[in-house]
Amino acid sequence: MLYRVCGLKISSDTPLPELPLVEKDQPGSVDLCLRMLDSSGQAPPTAGQWVTSEALDNGQPWLSCARTDGGYLVRVNELADFLIDAAGRQVSCFAGARTSVQTLRHLFIDQVLPLVLNLRGQDALHATSILTGAGLCAFVGPSGVGKSTLAAAFQLEGYAVLSDDCLAVHEESAGFVATPAYPGVRLWQDTATALGRHDSLAAPVADYTPKRRVTISGESNEVFERAWPLVRIYALLRPTDGQEDSTPVPSIEPLPRNTAFLELVASLFRLDPTDREMLARQFRFIERILALVAVRRLLLPNALSALPAVRAAIAADLETG
Repeated sequence: MLYRVCGLKISSDTPLPELPLVEKDQPGSVDLCLRMLDSSGQAPPTAGQWVTSEALDNGQPWLSCARTDGGYLVRVNELADFLIDAAGRQVSCFAGARTSVQTLRHLFIDQVLPLVLNLRGQDALHATSILTGAGLCAFVGPSGVGKSTLAAAFQLEGYAVLSDDCLAVHEESAGFVATPAYPGVRLWQDTATALGRHDSLAAPVADYTPKRRVTISGESNEVFERAWPLVRIYALLRPTDGQEDSTPVPSIEPLPRNTAFLELVASLFRLDPTDREMLARQFRFIERILALVAVRRLLLPNALSALPAVRAAIAADLETG
């Protein structure tokens, strides 16, 4: 089966219903092959030098990356191992004994694929994005700040959501463009209910999280088959404790260049932080974005009832050019 995501045509030996399908007769070669392997009775893939490791808030290991003889190993603790070849053209998944296929799909699409893009030399932002009449707007910020909720609120007003977590961005002669990911967002159940999303449209993201994957239907395949001009990046921020009453309405303001640089550094995916050439490439990428794309601070009130005001504030900001 063939799928398209972030500008890549992916061949998979297992269905990936979250991704747009590609007809077999469409032109273009396969960019990436995914294989789901039966790891029962097999030893875990051998890691070489570990280059990065992330932990959960409770200190439990989460996602670690290591070099191997033929590329990289991405290990999601007790859930799965993903072997990536050095060219970023093949991913082999070894599942944990109790890991469901649904969880494996999520880990590949939302955790591993952005790292593959980085390995292939494609810079990608950890960003949710929407398509407006002015172009594509990206929302960056720490996990839990409300990127997906904001995008879902825009979708209810007829805007297309083009990415929930990973936004592939590159420069063309006319400026920066972004390539869509897939039509869906991940929301907490109470948020989805408050926004009026029907439960029949939502499926569990994975076994280890109560979040729901809300599939957004009705978007034409054409929307996801082309790149769109990137016109704004909004760095989202919530009021801190004690500030809620002083922030009843959203505010948008330009970010100082050094602050915007740090925001984008924190928002880029990277497989191997010890790869100096990759880091230099990313720094050049950020400098070019800051020269061509407006980066704004968007202060979000904590109440869902403020979302219409947030949409209005963004629309007004886009009209300023």
